[in-house]
Formats: sequence, structure tokens, C-alpha cells
Amino acid sequence: MTDLQWYVYLIGFLFFFIGVYFYYQKRKEGITEKQILFRNRAMYVFLTIALLCVGYSWL
Repeated sequence: MTDLQWYVYLIGFLFFFIGVYFYYQKRKEGITEKQILFRNRAMYVFLTIALLCVGYSWL
């Protein structure tokens, strides 16, 4: 694994934890539908980036 792949792998894990954070934020009580929609989209964006980063690091 090269240095670039190692850094991309670590960045992938960082984005994964940010995606999990948004997952738990969207489950809060008393938030509006607009907030739920934004947090849902943000969660999927961060989790997709995390998957791409970890996938790239294994190439």
C-alpha cells in the first residue's frame, strides 16, 4: 500500500464516521422534515465518499 492509498483509506474512515454522525442526527426527536431530508442526503454523500475512498485504497 502506497502512502497515497494509506491516506485515502484514513480519509475514507473519517468520512464514514461523519456519515454515521449524520445518521444519528437525523433520528433526533423534534426536527423538521427539511432537516431530516438534509441530514439524510448528507449521510448518503459522506457514506458514498467513504466507500469510494476505501475501495480505491484496495486497488
